[in-house]
Amino acid sequence: MTPWRMRERLQFLRERAAREKKTQALVHLIDRERSRLEALRSGGRDVDVSGLDLYNIDDVLEAAGLPREQVSWKPIPVTSIEDRHTAARFLIDTFRQRQDLRNRFPAAFSAPDGGGLADWLRGHGGQGDLGLTPESSQHLVSLLSDDFAARARQAFLASDEIRAVLPHGLLPSGRRSLFRWFMQHGLESNGLVLEEVWWLFLQAEGNPRAELVRAFLFTPDWQRRFPDALTVFGWSRFLEWINQTYGAGSAPQDVAASSDLLDPVLQIRAGYWAHTAWQTVHPQALSNATAARALLEWLISDAEAQIEPEARAWCAGLDKGSLIPRVLQETANVVGHFCYPSGLRVSVEAMVGALGLAGLRTSLRDVRTDARDDPQHVRFDGLESGDITIIHVQPEPFFAEVYARADLAERTPRTYRIAYWYWEFDSIPESWCAHAEQVDEVWTATEFIARGLRERLAIPVRTLFPGVTLAPFQGRDRAYFNLAAGRFTFLFTFHMVSVMERKNPLGLIRAFKMAFRADEPVTLVLKTSFGDRHPVQLQELRGAAADFPGITIIDEVFSSDDVLSLMHACDAYVSLHRSEGLGLTMAEAMLMGKPVIATGFSGNMDFMDEDNSLLVSYERVKVGRPIPPYDAELEWAEPSVEHAAQLMRKLYDNPEYAREIGARGKSSAEINLSLESAGRRMADRLAEIRTLQRSRK
Repeated sequence: MTPWRMRERLQFLRERAAREKKTQALVHLIDRERSRLEALRSGGRDVDVSGLDLYNIDDVLEAAGLPREQVSWKPIPVTSIEDRHTAARFLIDTFRQRQDLRNRFPAAFSAPDGGGLADWLRGHGGQGDLGLTPESSQHLVSLLSDDFAARARQAFLASDEIRAVLPHGLLPSGRRSLFRWFMQHGLESNGLVLEEVWWLFLQAEGNPRAELVRAFLFTPDWQRRFPDALTVFGWSRFLEWINQTYGAGSAPQDVAASSDLLDPVLQIRAGYWAHTAWQTVHPQALSNATAARALLEWLISDAEAQIEPEARAWCAGLDKGSLIPRVLQETANVVGHFCYPSGLRVSVEAMVGALGLAGLRTSLRDVRTDARDDPQHVRFDGLESGDITIIHVQPEPFFAEVYARADLAERTPRTYRIAYWYWEFDSIPESWCAHAEQVDEVWTATEFIARGLRERLAIPVRTLFPGVTLAPFQGRDRAYFNLAAGRFTFLFTFHMVSVMERKNPLGLIRAFKMAFRADEPVTLVLKTSFGDRHPVQLQELRGAAADFPGITIIDEVFSSDDVLSLMHACDAYVSLHRSEGLGLTMAEAMLMGKPVIATGFSGNMDFMDEDNSLLVSYERVKVGRPIPPYDAELEWAEPSVEHAAQLMRKLYDNPEYAREIGARGKSSAEINLSLESAGRRMADRLAEIRTLQRSRK
């Protein structure tokens, strides 16, 4: 209350008032939408379902409820195009002003390469009509080759609060309210820029049918109500319901055709699981060729099937000879973290690759973690079309809500469920037992994990390695990562969310300092990520390295390409982990031919031995204090800093020996970690499950 603090206090009060005003505005928006939907359900005919004219700035400003400078921007000249954002501004401005271009390229914002726009921009049209330079033309063409709206769409999909009342937010009747939410709330809270939001709405306007299909694929309530919505058997009923529930015009007028919504195989399978009568009359239709043909003939000729004439005609036109083998092809539904930058993503991607090599089709679904996931959630839109679902998600913290976070309705009747879990100890938490009750069996990557699971779980536990492969990456020199050339470089990569005490980079720093003098040409690179979520641990890490010039800490989320490029640029990989469920980075380094030093304990011992790597001795000790999610009484390894220092020194002093160890590790890893062998083992187990299921019918 002192006078010299008054300015700060007034600033605080103004900011608090602004936050409260925003909160109240959001509550009002949600309440208004809720009331509007209730009125529609009650048969209200005068409910406002007006659309949004994106090319009428007055209508846009009214929808946003903000002044022009907060919703749009001043037009920019061709000479200002210098990156994706300025390219987007220029293109949006051009289409605002040019009705002729809107007519010529109606899918400019929604189709690959702008529905022909990219070719026009490259040619005389772009240069003569718009006055583009080769450089500005390239920026525009590059923009059209990517999904510029991906981050904005992800922000919408990640907002459970707004999607609860606006699942139709990108359909004509919902765009007005969703645009207001973006402009007043979603833009700032998700770190978006105006151009991304505008692009999303122009994209939605350009392909209304695609938006309706996407909305269905990521709205579990709709999936439960109409499990066959995207088939010729249920599309018309779904459209009718959409218009009744969200207002006339919610389902665009030009979306009547349903024959090409999904692959015919998926339409038949979705229709089968949506209609109990089909299952009753033809119980073996998805597992037996004769029964599958009988189902199709029944749909064509028998009135008991109760399908519309359009659907009957569609079935009659199918090429049964080529369709039936595909209907019977084994499909595994895989639910996992496909967009979360972590070892879990690498593992689930490897699993999918391995299953594909074994000839299995997969239906993929991403599980959201938070807004910092890669903005590709919408790409993973598979439904539970197969009879077995592999849930590649840890028991904590998302397993209980995995279907909600995948925006997926559970199929009825329920599929056979397999949990794929990792753990770093030889005993599991009590809470995992409850999660295990929701699945039929558990798979895990290593025997180290499996032993702990088998002790506590009554369901089958199987060790099925997911396979490891090196994704394509670009080889880069050390300068790209701001690392000095001409120095022997050790690397260790880890994720801060994976518990720094378990990864033990502090022990590695001590070993490195013990092995080398500060003036020797040797470097230790510690690559981590998400340090901002664990500031105390990051500061501790930086403090431990501060007095030694040879230690470099990188705290940044890298792409897969950059992570592997960094590994390729280094000379050796070292992990003084206290425990690992698998040890993926060690496996990747071995496949790359790098010599690996690692604690001789836990999951990595499934593929590492004294011949193909350098194993650090250890003692088993108790964790000693609770380190969530780990209890104090659990046991892990305490690797010998002295032994690790000796091994690091040995590699540094003897480059030929280092190359020999790297070569032996690579040869061993290529045999034992291949996707092909992993895929065969998983396919064999899935075949056993299907045989068991069929025998019970």
